[in-house]
Amino acid sequence: MNRTNHSVLWTAMGLVLIGAALTALAQPPPAPAATSAAPPPQEQALTLWGLWKTGGWAMYPIALLSIAGTALTIFGFLFTREPKMVQSSLVPLIQSQISNLDFRGASATCAASPGVFTNIVNAGLLRLSDGITEVAVIEKAMEEAAVEENTNGLRPISYLSIIASVAPMFGLLGTVSGMIKAFQKIGLGMMGSPEKLANDIGEAMITTAFGLIVGIPFMFFYFHLKSRFQGNMARVGRLAGNISHHLSAIFDRLRNGELPLDKVTLPDITAPMPAPAATGAPPAPAAPA
Repeated sequence: MNRTNHSVLWTAMGLVLIGAALTALAQPPPAPAATSAAPPPQEQALTLWGLWKTGGWAMYPIALLSIAGTALTIFGFLFTREPKMVQSSLVPLIQSQISNLDFRGASATCAASPGVFTNIVNAGLLRLSDGITEVAVIEKAMEEAAVEENTNGLRPISYLSIIASVAPMFGLLGTVSGMIKAFQKIGLGMMGSPEKLANDIGEAMITTAFGLIVGIPFMFFYFHLKSRFQGNMARVGRLAGNISHHLSAIFDRLRNGELPLDKVTLPDITAPMPAPAATGAPPAPAAPA
């Protein structure tokens, strides 16, 4: 091999080495190690205060409705308790006083323990203050009192139905408000910046969610308390009917002379009703005219 061939060979080998070096330099650099990688964006934790701020103005009426609904629910459970409405423990005492012709004492017992049952019975007993011994008149007074008690008792429970219906409406109004703000920003050319639309879209979604969270439980409590109230009113009507039947039997015995008229004490609607514990023995009997 002459010198010229050697030169060509070395030249070729040099070109090969240069080409390999250029190929290595042209390859993309290896991925950086995990320690030098950029930290991924951290997800922000959801907090109640953060949701409140994102929800905007609609959160305030929804919060007020939730407070009012909670108060009405607690009141409804306390009011619809059987001892508060039915008061079946007082039935034997009232029947005993009626059997002893102590209508004034029976009225005083009802006045000393106000409740749905005692208010209805006392309304009938007070009709005896005029010397009326017609059962139909007493039953009419009880029916009128029952209608009044039913209306007054259902009123606060009905407010729960209003709250359960209005809260989602405020949530929907907040949704519309948030979407209007989002479309206004889209009209200003911010479609390519989702982060600028996030708060408005968050307001739209959060207010709807909170409105439903408030409305759904109170709708459940409304139907539950209404059913509970109506069930107690049915038991009150049955007990008041027993009192009315007992009065009818006593009046028949008075007319037949089986019971003495001089032991009858009638309620006095012009004087305050004394409590049974404070009066001791019943006042002197007053015979009807």
